[in-house]
Amino acid sequence: MNPLFTPEYANLFMRLLHINTISPMETRQVSEIATAQEEYAKFAVERTGADIVFHGSPNPEEMDTSIFPLSILECAAEMGTSFWESQPNMVLRWGPERPPEDTIMFNFHMDTVDGLLPISFENGRFLGRGAVDMKGPGVALLAGIEGALREHPAWPDEFSLLVQCVSGEEGGAMGVYGTKLLSDQGWLGSLNLFAEPSEGVYFDHSTTSMTARIEVHGKDSTDDAPQRGHNATLLLGYLAERLVTLLAAPVTAFGGKICLAGIHTGLMHNKVYGSGRLLLNFAYRSDAGGRHIRKLVEEALNLLLNQFKHEFYDMDLTRNTAKSAKKICELTWVKQGLPVLSNRHPEWEAFLNGIGWTRNSTEKMEQAFTCDAMWSQRNGNYTVVYGPGGLGSHAAHAEGEFITVDELEQYAQDIKNLLTTYFVHRRNMKELDVIKEYG
Repeated sequence: MNPLFTPEYANLFMRLLHINTISPMETRQVSEIATAQEEYAKFAVERTGADIVFHGSPNPEEMDTSIFPLSILECAAEMGTSFWESQPNMVLRWGPERPPEDTIMFNFHMDTVDGLLPISFENGRFLGRGAVDMKGPGVALLAGIEGALREHPAWPDEFSLLVQCVSGEEGGAMGVYGTKLLSDQGWLGSLNLFAEPSEGVYFDHSTTSMTARIEVHGKDSTDDAPQRGHNATLLLGYLAERLVTLLAAPVTAFGGKICLAGIHTGLMHNKVYGSGRLLLNFAYRSDAGGRHIRKLVEEALNLLLNQFKHEFYDMDLTRNTAKSAKKICELTWVKQGLPVLSNRHPEWEAFLNGIGWTRNSTEKMEQAFTCDAMWSQRNGNYTVVYGPGGLGSHAAHAEGEFITVDELEQYAQDIKNLLTTYFVHRRNMKELDVIKEYG
């Protein structure tokens, strides 16, 4: 078996790792996503003859921003036009424009989370931010496409292939100005495959997340008179501990997940911080599950604020905070009401099973995770998530993020096998149709 992830692809991968594509949602700073996309596209055109059929930045005036997570609107307001201009989306195509039923679509995101990591290749491992999520698999995807073209150069005469290279996947953007935008514009296929670290199985169902932001808007005070202010640290710390205690079991029982994401009031030792914020993230499996979790959170918060007042009112140090807790505490749903990925397709499932891919069973829903594949599911098509490595096992979003060259090679081989087998399958089906018609 000839290797597909050759040194040329490794060099492309290393070049992409050195380009800062951190999402502005993470940093409030301009990203070089466009530069990375151009590097990827130039390589694809030269090596495989791809056509760049779309490359442009989102236009907020042409989108329904009412569904946007609040954090997007806040970040865009802070950064102005540079927020949108530095986060374009790109579509490459092999073959002519065809309807979705005669098209396959691949999707990967070029943006990464914050945290510039040392970049290296040692002992068969690539290390760096975006190694497994998602630059490495995006490059391996292209290697698989080239391999399929070498084996069956005529497959673009039979069906077309799209590759979406998107922004707006990380940082809580949820794909609303990346994948959703391109999907709404019609860049879809009968099979839509999202490259994400899926631990060697593919899934056609996943959770979606909602984010609660609890803020305290109180009065600061000096450490010499802490009783005169509102202690946001105490109140938010209390809520963080008690909310997890109250919600973990019922959220899990309903098929969801809870993440205590972050808490911040201040860094100084000699003052009482009257303001701060707490973030909690909740994943849910269904629209009904999302609504149920929201109700649980709101009821729990109300209960805990009453309990906080009762527990801390009798102390001089904390009476002011206890008395004002409900007044100074505010809950905002930064994102909510987003759809979940949930689709089945007997024909495509049989095909993927036939080439040796394993579907993540419904009984193991906890292995599926939130990503923006939810925006590409349509009646009649099949949208799945499949990629090398794992979010946890390969330190995605963390120190030491990596992927191995063997994993990238295997993924390239998987993509090649998918395309070449599908080409043969379509040709065989056409021959059968001719035989049926003419005997």
